[in-house]
Amino acid sequence: MSTCGLKLSTLLRGSRSNVLGIGTDIVHLPRFAKLMARDASIKDMRTNERVLSKFMHTVELSKLQRMREERYQEKALVQFVAGVWATKEAVYKSLSSRLDHDKTALPPAKYIYTQLCYKTNDSNGSPKVVIDPKLANVYPNFKQDFIEKTEFLLSLSHDDSYLVSFVCHVSV
Repeated sequence: MSTCGLKLSTLLRGSRSNVLGIGTDIVHLPRFAKLMARDASIKDMRTNERVLSKFMHTVELSKLQRMREERYQEKALVQFVAGVWATKEAVYKSLSSRLDHDKTALPPAKYIYTQLCYKTNDSNGSPKVVIDPKLANVYPNFKQDFIEKTEFLLSLSHDDSYLVSFVCHVSV
């Protein structure tokens, strides 16, 4: 897994762009299949949920539960969980690569992963990042400096073994 976001300051200094930051992440799907396979017993299922709750928003955890109840195939569950992880990594990297990153400190990574936003799909099935409206009460300066009048554009792609997420944080 890549651990660095692209620093845009050297690329965009002096230019007029609405791109605020970009981030990408690639995951090996068999790694997530192994994580999901731990659901074989009640004890392991609790462990699994504890692990998932470290990077999934409650909306994503609820969707995963619905997918399980509706008996989605293991491959779909793995792709969903891996897509959430890769999206959160890419969002974090896009925030970290902002030109004005020093102006306001980022919230802790766990907050960004579990409370700031969640991955869902629009009416056409395209993936998108939704900002949780409760953000204003928790980190008002961060919301004002990093989130207001912006959006996260998301692209996901996968094959049998890998899933890649690309996020472009733009002003609107």
